[in-house]
Amino acid sequence: MRIAYDQTYEAPLANFGSELVRMIKDRNYDQICNRFGYELAFDRPLADAVASDIELCLMGDGRSAVINLVYEARILVKYFKQPNSSNLFGLVECFLPLDQDSGELLAELIVTTKENKFYVGLEGVSYAA
Repeated sequence: MRIAYDQTYEAPLANFGSELVRMIKDRNYDQICNRFGYELAFDRPLADAVASDIELCLMGDGRSAVINLVYEARILVKYFKQPNSSNLFGLVECFLPLDQDSGELLAELIVTTKENKFYVGLEGVSYAA
């Protein structure tokens, strides 16, 4: 999704993270993909890929975790050193607490730049121990 330069500041990027967290908690995978896309879909339908990858994080390696719907997620905004050859500008890490497991679900939004235009998209989801 294309964003304006003033949306690359920490507060607006954290708001994108909060929006993503809300959609994950609501299991609104179509809306996630319509808003942010999904970089790691690998030729799978986007919403199915997000749902499948989240499920793998929760149930993989013998886990039986569920996303805690009450506690707030930790959202961290980081920036890449500029300029860089990979067009990476920023990263929004969203750590969603889990029930029945001591880990967290990590959802990452990546901010890229090309020709003075900025984009934010869902890079991936993973299990964070």
